[in-house]
Amino acid sequence: MSKWTFNAIQVRQDGQIEKVGLSPHQFTRIDKYIAALEAAASSTVANPIFSQYFVRESVVPVLGAIVPAGNIEYGLCQALHGEEAIVAAYRSRCGRSTQDVVIGIIAGSPGNIATPCGNCRDILLDDLGTDFEIVSGVADGGEAVVANMSHFLFSKFKTLSTIEIHPDLDNMIKVTIHHGDLLVNDAFSPKNVHPERKYHALIATKVERFVGAHDVMCDYHPIYALRDAIRQARRKHDPFVQSVVIVSKGSGEKAPHVMYKDRQHLLSLNLQAELLAKEENDPPVFLATYDDKHKVTGLWQTSVKQWLPLPFTSRNFGQEHIELLTNYYKGIRR
Repeated sequence: MSKWTFNAIQVRQDGQIEKVGLSPHQFTRIDKYIAALEAAASSTVANPIFSQYFVRESVVPVLGAIVPAGNIEYGLCQALHGEEAIVAAYRSRCGRSTQDVVIGIIAGSPGNIATPCGNCRDILLDDLGTDFEIVSGVADGGEAVVANMSHFLFSKFKTLSTIEIHPDLDNMIKVTIHHGDLLVNDAFSPKNVHPERKYHALIATKVERFVGAHDVMCDYHPIYALRDAIRQARRKHDPFVQSVVIVSKGSGEKAPHVMYKDRQHLLSLNLQAELLAKEENDPPVFLATYDDKHKVTGLWQTSVKQWLPLPFTSRNFGQEHIELLTNYYKGIRR
């Protein structure tokens, strides 16, 4: 008999996540969930030399051997996260074959839902797709939770009119296009591969606007546009985001695709503001596509928190960590 009991999750009408029982199909896969958790629990891959936060993981393919994985830290607080290690290890064993997989994660406490960071969502999405399962639990047993990769993705943007754009928003879009074109440094990404990911970003606070653009070098470890703007805001000690604008060239058929890593970093900036201001905030995010004449062809809206479901933030590490982080942010303000 398994030492784990399993629940699944589903998204309610209001967008909130709730736990539910396994579906009939998921009941037939309990042996895979158990195998994934057992392999993750016995994994010795993790080597978190800075954080000392051990994340033990595994991937269970339908065909082929179970692959253990874990987070590996190096450099100065640089990390290969467990999900990144999973993709590399899985592909080295199974090649580019397409098959059903279950990812197992040992972290947190019983009943916790694993929350991959933004960068891990990027690699899982691009390499494994949108329809596979992640089961999380603790080595000693208890409640384990099964989620689908789709639960960690967001696509429900609000579509706005491109005819009657508010003058302030129209101005911010133009500023983002103009200054983003001046800032971008990207000689290496192919023009026709994911053009919707070539975007500029603007962060507006009460006192200033910060524009960012992609910075891509030959080693393919880029700084994305939002992170570029975030770095400027932090240097001015102004994390108090009021709104965000994202722009990319396009016909208006679909919104710019902002990398989840960038969404992650924006959420972290917003958390910094929340801790300093002692109040919750969920600023609007506007996404626009434009043509060669800089005419807006499509316009959408979401929010900083909406477009990163089941978020990974410093709040995941508990109140003591949040208090230390708050004191740090207070200490660096000038």
